[in-house]
Amino acid sequence: MKLNRAFLGGTVAAVVAGMPLLAADIQPTQAVVAAPPVFVPAVPQPPKAMPGQLPTSVVVWDRTTIETNVAANTPMVHFVFNFTNVSSGNVTVVSVHPQCGCTTTELPPLPWTVVPGTNGVIRATVNIAGKNGFLIKTMDFATDRGFQLLTFKITILPPVTPTRSEAERAHDIEIARTDRQAVFHGDCVKCHVTPGTGKYNKALYAADCAICHEGEHRATMVPDLHAIKTPTNVEFWRTWTAHGKPNSLMPAFSTAEDGPLNDMQIASIAAYLAEAIPSQVPQTP
Repeated sequence: MKLNRAFLGGTVAAVVAGMPLLAADIQPTQAVVAAPPVFVPAVPQPPKAMPGQLPTSVVVWDRTTIETNVAANTPMVHFVFNFTNVSSGNVTVVSVHPQCGCTTTELPPLPWTVVPGTNGVIRATVNIAGKNGFLIKTMDFATDRGFQLLTFKITILPPVTPTRSEAERAHDIEIARTDRQAVFHGDCVKCHVTPGTGKYNKALYAADCAICHEGEHRATMVPDLHAIKTPTNVEFWRTWTAHGKPNSLMPAFSTAEDGPLNDMQIASIAAYLAEAIPSQVPQTP
């Protein structure tokens, strides 16, 4: 009886194994769950600058153009513009763009919203180191209600040469006779070094050379460069500027010889003089 049951069990198992599986017999391994909808808020769009002039009915300025005079060798000039939102709605400042990299601004992070009845302040700094004469710089102030052009006008005054008495000039000459490089040290620096800092070409000549060679009280032993009786060219001017003349009042301007000028500044003076003061004597080919 035991053998028959085993045989019967094996037969049934074989039959079942050969039968096709029914859909009801297949159990899913993972249920599919529909995800609930997710609310995605709309991303606010940044304000855009509107074309056209910013109306005075929206923003009133204390001034849109600032003019100022500064002393020679002033490195930085600072400006402040004030405005008021006089409209009934917000004004959003989108950008404040200076004309060039020499101008930097100080203002709140952009975009900057100015609510009705409140004031705004824009601070600007212009780097004028090494510049001279008259300068005009501008800055674009753009908002979602229009734009405004802000202007700086800067007059850099010429350097003021301190007046010296006859006795003081005679004393200076005696010092220079002993040490021709003395003009680059002590109190002489403010007249013979500082004015030429960072300058080139004609501006450098006017600051460092003309003070002696074209001064109102030019010493008799200082030559008139426009009346030199020897042939001149770029190399002539470069050599004299860089090395000066021993046993005279002419100092060496090269930094390698305790002077204030680098090689590029000396080359710029030589090129300027060669063009501005042509040789008075024909040069031998």
